[in-house]
Amino acid sequence: MEVFGMRNVVNLVVKFLTHRKLRSVLTTLGIAIGVTLVFSITSLKEGTMAALTENVNDLGGDLITIMPKSTGISGTSQLFSQKELNALESLYFVEVAASFYSGILPVIIRGEEEYLTVSGVNPESGEKLFREISSFEVESGRMLEKNERGKILIGSKLATDNNLQIGSQIEIKDEKYRVVGILGEVGNPHRDSSINMNVEELWELLDVEPGTYQYMMLKVNEIKIDVVERTLERIRGKDNFEVSTPQDLIKQAGQILDVLSIVFSTIAGISIIIGAINVANTMYMAVTERTRDIGIMKAIGAKEKDILIIFLLESGFLSLIGGVIGALFGYGLATIFAMVARELTGISSLSPIFSPELVGGTILLSFIIGVVSGIFPARYASKLEPLEALRYE
Repeated sequence: MEVFGMRNVVNLVVKFLTHRKLRSVLTTLGIAIGVTLVFSITSLKEGTMAALTENVNDLGGDLITIMPKSTGISGTSQLFSQKELNALESLYFVEVAASFYSGILPVIIRGEEEYLTVSGVNPESGEKLFREISSFEVESGRMLEKNERGKILIGSKLATDNNLQIGSQIEIKDEKYRVVGILGEVGNPHRDSSINMNVEELWELLDVEPGTYQYMMLKVNEIKIDVVERTLERIRGKDNFEVSTPQDLIKQAGQILDVLSIVFSTIAGISIIIGAINVANTMYMAVTERTRDIGIMKAIGAKEKDILIIFLLESGFLSLIGGVIGALFGYGLATIFAMVARELTGISSLSPIFSPELVGGTILLSFIIGVVSGIFPARYASKLEPLEALRYE
């Protein structure tokens, strides 16, 4: 019937929504809180995974890292030897094999002392590996050279924060070292604050057995973890090491984020359910208040489906408004959390991702929740008898 065409139906819905402004606002806020949580959690999760993937890709997807397993109550581990490094380097799919040692030492920079991690690099193999990885490009200066002593290669953040340049000197465990190279920034706080020196010098500073390494890295043209494991087991006689790839890190991080996402999404889901119940309650109150109006509409020709559509649209729009507000709040909340996370972690690439699918899906889901919440009140309204509705006071 033309009197109840879609345009008139929409006008009625808008009129009903604005008639009880405070009630409408409170109802939409119930949905908005849950949507805010879902929107911010999802965007932060996607952004975190993207930042992690970017850092891993910068490191190189064709890398294999080998670390010793901790053994015994003391947590000691069996280090790697030059023999094991040579064995891995001889494998047909290994392009570069490099070994490293690291330790925490007192470092004095411009009169200020702090304890920092210092990495020992085998200049010959380490330089080959660094040149193959974009995230280890030297921004200024040069790489370390074989048998070079008293020289260090530092990260960009360490250089910027302490105003260090090529030729600057710092003191490590009472020994002076000159900066010969500064690595380019990659957004990884650990790598951007690194100090690298010839591994032979680090062995002396840490007073450890020369020729031992804490971990090894392989650049390969084919990922063959089983071959690497068999090779090391043959030399070491046991499986007391761990072999991993950057993809393993992404997978592990994804699993952790999934668990956190489930926990927070459950909380958000409970909030949305409460909001949906609130929408249903509001619509039942609206039906009660408008019983006489429903009778009048039916008396002038409104059909059951017209009444049904009016109340379903009203509940849907209530929830839709809550979804829009929730998306806006979620955008702000996720942005703030990302800013704080960047400051705490130093990962400059960490930002929430607000995809069109997330925005559109969130708003559409809010509308659907509202429509579903309003089904029973709308059906109740559509089944009212005109004469009884007209007599209602």
